Amino acid sequence: MFRHFNLVLLLSGILLLAFQIHRSAHQRSVLRADEMELSHITYGLFDPSEWKDVISGIMEKKVLEFELTGANRDQVRRRAMDLMNGLLTEVEHVMNERNKAKGVGGAVKNAVMGLLVNIDDLRSGIPRYADMIVEYANDPKNREEMKCFVVDKLNEVGCSTDGKVDRTLLKRTLARYDTSDRSTALAKIRADMSDLDAHLRKCYLLLGIGCCTLLLLAVMAGAGEKGPLAALISAGLCLLVLGVHLPMIDIEARIERFELTLLGEPVDFVDQVLFHQSKSILQVVEVLLKERKPELMFVAAAVFAFSVVLPSLKMSLSVITLWRGREPKGRIASWLLHRAGKWSMADVMVVAIFMAFIGFNGVVDSQLTTLEGYATSVHVLTTNNSALQVGFYLFTAYCSIGLISSALLPRALAPSS
Repeated sequence: MFRHFNLVLLLSGILLLAFQIHRSAHQRSVLRADEMELSHITYGLFDPSEWKDVISGIMEKKVLEFELTGANRDQVRRRAMDLMNGLLTEVEHVMNERNKAKGVGGAVKNAVMGLLVNIDDLRSGIPRYADMIVEYANDPKNREEMKCFVVDKLNEVGCSTDGKVDRTLLKRTLARYDTSDRSTALAKIRADMSDLDAHLRKCYLLLGIGCCTLLLLAVMAGAGEKGPLAALISAGLCLLVLGVHLPMIDIEARIERFELTLLGEPVDFVDQVLFHQSKSILQVVEVLLKERKPELMFVAAAVFAFSVVLPSLKMSLSVITLWRGREPKGRIASWLLHRAGKWSMADVMVVAIFMAFIGFNGVVDSQLTTLEGYATSVHVLTTNNSALQVGFYLFTAYCSIGLISSALLPRALAPSS
């Protein structure tokens, strides 16, 4: 009796841990999805508004740093002289041509202008005029006014420039964290995820210890002893529920760092998410059903039937068989208990998920390497953060418990010695 009480207590602890894991993992999935949304490349490297801010900031800095000293002072003086020389030549040419078109009166005007205005004297004063312009531009008061004027014009151009990016999801995500700043929201999300990860690690450890204890008790149980195996099968059902609800594969590709130099200033974008998907078995079935295509709906029904329904019925029937202490008499029940395992795709599902992960991982690595190869004048560092998630390991643990339980069932039904 005391042993049965311990089994019930241990199984109750496993069920409580499973509930905690399911709730915490769901919260983490929501936070993870929000993190990926806020870090998406659409709102960073691919956002024209971000480039507008970057370019405006660089231009404003360059304007504020501008000084007429040394080589650039001489260059500005020469440009001013060339401009005034060109302007004076153009004025002289236009006036002469216009006066010529007026006949004798125009010729008289040209003669009078030649006597009153000496173009060569004006040209000789151009270096002095250029110095005056440079001194005016180099005066601290005037330079500050010109900088403010240029900066204001840059801001006007920036305000009138915007990219056509749908920010509905971004604003909705930011609103959940009571902020309009992505960095602040990401900091909150990552802090919450860190706390949840620490909690989940403890729960996984305790769940593993509990299941291993039940497995050991079931293996060591004598003939006709049903309690340990019934508890182990119940724990397997619990792992199955968690395995089909929690994410199995996390496919993520991101640009970890994008660097280039623009007008002598560094431009840097970090953690730009290109692609992210994280789905559980039930979510995959839901997605396939939403497509409403016959072939995909058939695949969804097959996956759900062979990887959820049949395993659940088989494990549940095993518990009922142990409780009744005898083999089922019905053909369907007998088939589910002894032959359904041949048709169940649970073990195949685990292998398929693992191989799909390897395939996705190779494709993502290949595409990211190609992306880095395209970068010539910029520095691009890509990262593949794809990983198998806890749902895969819990589903694998269920498959192991299901195989061991089937092997131990005949001994538990045998008469006690």
